[in-house]
This record gives sequence, C-alpha cells and structure tokens, in this order.
Amino acid sequence: MIISNISFEKKKFHILFDSGEEIEISEETLIESGLYKGQEVEDEIIDKLKFEDEKTEALLLSYRFLQRNKTEKQLIDYLYKNKISGEIIDTVIPILNEKKYLNDEDYARRYLNDAMNIKKYGKIKIIYMLRSKGIKNDIIEKIMRDYDYELEYLNAEDLLSKKLDSEEKDPKKINSAKKYLQGRGFEFEIINFAVDEFFGGDLNV
Repeated sequence: MIISNISFEKKKFHILFDSGEEIEISEETLIESGLYKGQEVEDEIIDKLKFEDEKTEALLLSYRFLQRNKTEKQLIDYLYKNKISGEIIDTVIPILNEKKYLNDEDYARRYLNDAMNIKKYGKIKIIYMLRSKGIKNDIIEKIMRDYDYELEYLNAEDLLSKKLDSEEKDPKKINSAKKYLQGRGFEFEIINFAVDEFFGGDLNV
C-alpha cells in the first residue's frame, strides 16, 4: 500500500492511500511515524496510526487537564467524556503515573490539608470526599494515620463560635449548630464535646 497524498485541513493531516482509504492524524503522529508521499507501507499501518493518534490526543488532553491537581479517577472520567476509548486510557494511565503526572496519595494529602485548614471539614466528610474523587481505601487509611484530631476539635469550636452565643443557651440554636457540624462531617463525640466545652462544661439542655 502506498501513500498517494498528504494534505492538511482543520488542524489534522489527511493521509490518502492508493487503496482509496483515508485517515486523519495529528502533526505529532505524522512526525513520529515519519510518513511522506509516495511511501510504501504495510496494510496494518492504518490501525497503528489510528491507535497512535488517539494515544497522542489522550496524552495532550491529560497534560492540559492535569495542570491542576487531579486524581486518576477524575482524569479517566474526563477522557471518557472526551470520547477516548478504554483501550487508549489503559495505555496512557501507566505513562502518566510513570512521569509523575498522577499521584493519588499526594493529591489525598493535599486535599486533607486544605479540608482541615481552609474548608474546616470533619473527618467523616473528608473521607467521603476522598472516596468520591476515586481515592482508594488503602491510600485513605495511610494518610489518615496522620490525622490531626486536635485541629478538628479547634475547627469545631471555631465554627460553633459563629453559630452560638456562650451566654445564650437556646436549645433550638444548639441543636441547629450540632446539625451544622454534622453536615460538615464532624463525629458526634467531637460535636458534643465541643458544644459542652463551648458553654464551659455547664450545659443543661
């Protein structure tokens, strides 16, 4: 099979073969393959070029997407959304891991730090959010060994101070504040202890 013509149109190179078949590939794939007009190639070249072109496209999409810290699951979902096949995704993920573009443990540690110091989430919500982002349980268990329970308590106290008045022990407001902390992922033991301490250990409601 011979390449009868190579043309450029709409950001893609069109490769026409003497068999009448035609494919579109990127400039990167064209250069890497070293193709030129009049070149004789094997019949299997079309499938190989299509595969390499889709792999190149997947990698370019990944590099752009991973300019901001993302998990492996988030990237996979993004590639599927952009109509990248499972076979190509299975090919590029190991490449990205090897090149350190993906690191779920690093992502999880950064998320944990931001969740506690900026968002002030409790332990339950942090674990839930990590799982929702595709972080595996073994990674979650590993990073939670360094969980700062003192900071969690201080965060609960800080959030309570914005919801309650230590001089006004209104049961409705206290229950509302407890539900608020629960919604932010704090455990009941932390919530009850923080509320009790907030009122100086003298809460009779």
